[in-house]
Amino acid sequence: MDLKARPASNPDAATADRLQRLERALHQRVRRDIDVSPPLVRAGVLIPLLWRGHGLEMLLTRRTDTVLTHKGQISFPGGQREDADAETIETALRESYEEIGLEPSRVTVLGELDDVFTAVSSFVITPVVGLVEGDIDDLRLAPDEVRSLLVVSVDRLLDEHVHTTEIRSVGDEQYRIHYYSVDDDVIWGATGRIVYQFLKVWEEAA
Repeated sequence: MDLKARPASNPDAATADRLQRLERALHQRVRRDIDVSPPLVRAGVLIPLLWRGHGLEMLLTRRTDTVLTHKGQISFPGGQREDADAETIETALRESYEEIGLEPSRVTVLGELDDVFTAVSSFVITPVVGLVEGDIDDLRLAPDEVRSLLVVSVDRLLDEHVHTTEIRSVGDEQYRIHYYSVDDDVIWGATGRIVYQFLKVWEEAA
């Protein structure tokens, strides 16, 4: 897909080239696909990437305290897959429209990352990477789900002072927890794992 031909996104030539390398890397890598059967639930989230003339950025949401799961946390727009969804990409795009008013036609899907399991909600999440066309001033937030938006530059997330980790033990298993501290916000949990995974692929596409 020719990302340079999408005028509303306007990435510079170097970023457009790197986004094309990212797209190739996402399609060529062997993706970890977790088999889902009850009580596990398939879900999809969108990793919206923005280009607004000053570097590539990532769009996240601050969840309200009234949502069913992950109250008040930083997350990507997304949710549970429905029977009408032909694939999980469709889930991520549909949920993004419902949560933040992002029209699916404005998203160029670049690929998918590895599935991520969340023990708290029993979700198996497929992260979908997409480049958003145009600005975000016209997005409409679902008031019962999204309190506000968080936009962070990819370069900032790559800053070693922003990223910390810790090891937690659950039974006999050990898990590495990723934290990204951005001003007063902390990105962690499943979202932290997804951000870490994206940044690794992004760096490989350099």
